[in-house]
Amino acid sequence: MLLTGCSQSTTEKVHDGGIPVTFYFVSDTPRGFKLFSETQNYVLKDGDLNLQVLSDLVSGAVTPIDPQYSNLWGKGNKVNSVTVDQSRAIVDLAGLNLNVGAESEQRAIDQIVWTLTEFAPDIKAVSFTVNGETVESFAGHVDTTGLFERAIGYEVLNPIQISSVNQGAELTSSITISGQACTFEANVVWKLSQDGKVLQEGFTTASSGCPERGQWSITLSDLPQGNYTFAALEYSAEDGSLFAIDDKEFVVINE
Repeated sequence: MLLTGCSQSTTEKVHDGGIPVTFYFVSDTPRGFKLFSETQNYVLKDGDLNLQVLSDLVSGAVTPIDPQYSNLWGKGNKVNSVTVDQSRAIVDLAGLNLNVGAESEQRAIDQIVWTLTEFAPDIKAVSFTVNGETVESFAGHVDTTGLFERAIGYEVLNPIQISSVNQGAELTSSITISGQACTFEANVVWKLSQDGKVLQEGFTTASSGCPERGQWSITLSDLPQGNYTFAALEYSAEDGSLFAIDDKEFVVINE
């Protein structure tokens, strides 16, 4: 599968034959298991689009390009159907194989809920069956008999997210890197590195602070060709420890 980021003034190579679809993956962070979004260039086929997107997520056919993200679903999992009734979707699973702990089980469910409601925003709630039957749990920890909606963002999403570029993107200068943040006083620390050496660093302010999730952006001008790493970070206001991070490696090329 070919992947592409979405950006504003950044120029990134885009692959033909698909549409941008945002999937949600999981990473182990200083604040526990959190969701990260990643927009991929996704090739749609004929048939139920909701079923296609969730089938590829749950079967593991969709994998994150960022090696720090994980898809908690994978081999042995299948979606039989996605039935939509007004604002509710019933996702019927088959061949369920999910051997995870309590927090990871919840995040695996969140992966489905957030991915589906992002792709089909008219859907507000999701319920689950397995081969047509309601089950008490997928992995023995989380009650799966009820309805699931998107949880409060600051409870499940990483406080810092880079959303404008994907890992390994090929970009042309000038580069605008943007994302979302739910941080104390809307502060976002950033660092640009090359070969492990910090070239530039600073901070910016998101459009709103926690509990709201704000937008932020940084413009990097006149970067020579080469490989770079951009990191967006939050540090604890109490002891300076790392609170949250998202980083992306990218390549600057000539057009």
